[in-house]
Amino acid sequence: MRPTEHRPEERRPVTVRLATWSARHPWRALAGWLAVVVLCLGVGLAMGTHHATAEDYRVGEAGRAETLAAEAGLGHEPVEQVLISARSGPLAEAAARAAVRDVTARMRKVPEVARVAPPVRSADGGALRVPVIMKGAEADADDHVAPLAAQTAAVQRSHPQLRVAETGSPSVSAGVDTQRDQDLALSEAITLPVTLLTLLAVFGSALMVAVPLLLALTSIVAAMGLSMTVSHVLPDAGVGTSIILLIGMAVGVDYTLFYLKREREERARAGGRLGTEALVELAAATSGRAVVVSGLAVVVSTATLYLATDVVFSSLATSTVIVVLAAVLSSLTALPALLVKIAQRAERRAARRERRTGRRPAPRVRPDGTGRIWRALLRPASTHPARALCLSVLLMLGLAAPALGMQLRVLNK
Repeated sequence: MRPTEHRPEERRPVTVRLATWSARHPWRALAGWLAVVVLCLGVGLAMGTHHATAEDYRVGEAGRAETLAAEAGLGHEPVEQVLISARSGPLAEAAARAAVRDVTARMRKVPEVARVAPPVRSADGGALRVPVIMKGAEADADDHVAPLAAQTAAVQRSHPQLRVAETGSPSVSAGVDTQRDQDLALSEAITLPVTLLTLLAVFGSALMVAVPLLLALTSIVAAMGLSMTVSHVLPDAGVGTSIILLIGMAVGVDYTLFYLKREREERARAGGRLGTEALVELAAATSGRAVVVSGLAVVVSTATLYLATDVVFSSLATSTVIVVLAAVLSSLTALPALLVKIAQRAERRAARRERRTGRRPAPRVRPDGTGRIWRALLRPASTHPARALCLSVLLMLGLAAPALGMQLRVLNK
């Protein structure tokens, strides 16, 4: 039975009922979705983000042992090493000791420093190493290492004839975090322009491009607000915002395209015999269900990361689950309303054009829902399905083969 036929309201799927209500009350649906977005963001900003602490990173038996050691005062102290060496030739004793005194005096004034240990000379006498012990837990030290690096740079400027450098677990961790943030920022900067150009190439209309982008961006904003709130239960490891943006753009645009393509196909197939609301209901009966199934599949598969009981994996899972559910909700409520308003606008323009020219515009989408390029791409699979299946499976296995040599462990050198 086709969704446009009359049947009891309770027998229709929830996706169809939501889409039908949104199609019949587009302004209410859009206002409701915007209210949800503003509410999520407002609550999130009011509560703020709870970032993961050192205790949150302690996992399993090793984590329990680390907790016991920390409670007994036996935990690892965060240590930064300042290395002093000559730029060329042997290390001058007087210059080296002056640099050590300068490093010691400067570091003792830094609030993040607990103490400065005596210098240690290398076996060949060509370098001196000054251990600087920081306060607090080792896992939190990377957040406080910047003042130490600034003092090391000041010592280097005061002793240009020497090479003064700093390293250690906190500074390495801070450097990795900085590089990760830069890489994610680059990905975020590329995502929106590439998505925009791709949608322009597909639709050729700025208005139709705005629909998936608007749904994706509002879903991202709502998810960011929700993630701030949820972080007070599941702490954020610092990757949530970037994951929400990247995943949100992907699924938000993807789910919107499900609806758009299906609505266009039904419009072309109907040939003007069905109204806009009926077309949206038809799209909801098929694409709406696909959106829900796809979203739930992503949520369930991503939720397995919680089994690792690691704060980083849990943060990744939480961010992904929240933004996917937000994208699904926007696709089931705001998207049908937008499609109705855009379709009504297009119908009014087509009617004016028909009155002016006396000709009815031809549909842009073929009734069978496929174009020339897609028919050419799908022809091998439809003509020889068994061969196409075997080739695709072999291709996927080939791409997955390098994972067999993956070593998921820490190598001790």
